[in-house]
Amino acid sequence: MNRKAKKGILISLLLAAILAVAFGYYLFNKGPVDVRNSDAIKANAIELYEQFNADSSGALKKYSGKILEVRGVITSVSLNQMKEKIILLKTNTGGASVNCTMEEDPGEIKTGDDVSIKGICSGMGQGDEDLGIKGDVYLTRCFLIK
Repeated sequence: MNRKAKKGILISLLLAAILAVAFGYYLFNKGPVDVRNSDAIKANAIELYEQFNADSSGALKKYSGKILEVRGVITSVSLNQMKEKIILLKTNTGGASVNCTMEEDPGEIKTGDDVSIKGICSGMGQGDEDLGIKGDVYLTRCFLIK
């Protein structure tokens, strides 16, 4: 191999390394997605759950990691171990819900309220068939839409 070819390969490798470092730096500093002000896919809680229940892999491809605005009726409001509010939205399947982990306190809400919640879909939990526990569809970093 002649000297010119070696020099060309070295310059190409150096340029590729610089581009990789610059892209990594960009991703590291880009920050989290602004869920509240981002566009969202609109969905109904009952229909969303039915889509995951009927074809979980298809629904996962369509919704996972995407921002959704889900409308539904509250069946439960509770706190998790990290003191975040968890809102469960009604589905037509007994014992199953759309589980929304709130990013901030949604204020005065109660069971039976019809609400719209925006959050990032992280898929459907497995549940446990032996115990009769159905899996929930999970949304994280949620905000109540007024």
